[in-house]
Amino acid sequence: MSNTVVRGLEAILSGGADFITFEEGKPVTMLFIDWFEDLFGIREHYESALTPKYIRCPGKEICPLCKANPYRYPALRIKFRVYDPIEMKVKFVSLAKSHVQKLNQEFNFDECDPTKNFVTLYRTGKGASDTAYSARRYVANPESGKPVLNFPTQELMDQMPDITPQITPHSPEEIADFMQTVVVGAHTQPNIYNQARHSGKPAYEQKEVPVTQRKLPF
Repeated sequence: MSNTVVRGLEAILSGGADFITFEEGKPVTMLFIDWFEDLFGIREHYESALTPKYIRCPGKEICPLCKANPYRYPALRIKFRVYDPIEMKVKFVSLAKSHVQKLNQEFNFDECDPTKNFVTLYRTGKGASDTAYSARRYVANPESGKPVLNFPTQELMDQMPDITPQITPHSPEEIADFMQTVVVGAHTQPNIYNQARHSGKPAYEQKEVPVTQRKLPF
């Protein structure tokens, strides 16, 4: 059965994607769907005050967030899909380039193809500066409580969620709207979105209240 209903604000704003959240001390076993030549990378801003929090950058020349924060360069995030054998569904993963490099080194050392063998990912650290990932090939051993895992069915593969929305930059207009919502909600500025509509210019281009001078909460 395909996903025709999306529930939850974060899911709706992220395009309905189900991302895996890794936690320290909670290893996750999976089968990689995308790897090797199928990986995609995109630069993202992280702004905790915005919804969504992760903003896919359309380029510093036109991105309102780049203009508002010229010294905060968006990080390169690698996006790919994996199969969760516990929930029996395909999910998304987003990792930094350095984390992907380390995982690839471990796969090469272990002579493991993560698209053909289940692997278990471990996270250590909790912050951006101390977080690291490691991976090990999953070896079934029913006697020790490690069961044989089932590979995804052909039906599931035929209903593979599209990764395109997760690697498509947000438009400058979308980002300006995300920022405007925060400004209006915090009552720190007048409704510049309506001003922009009357003037025919996007909010982030308004000369009266340029983005770089607004008192944004981030």
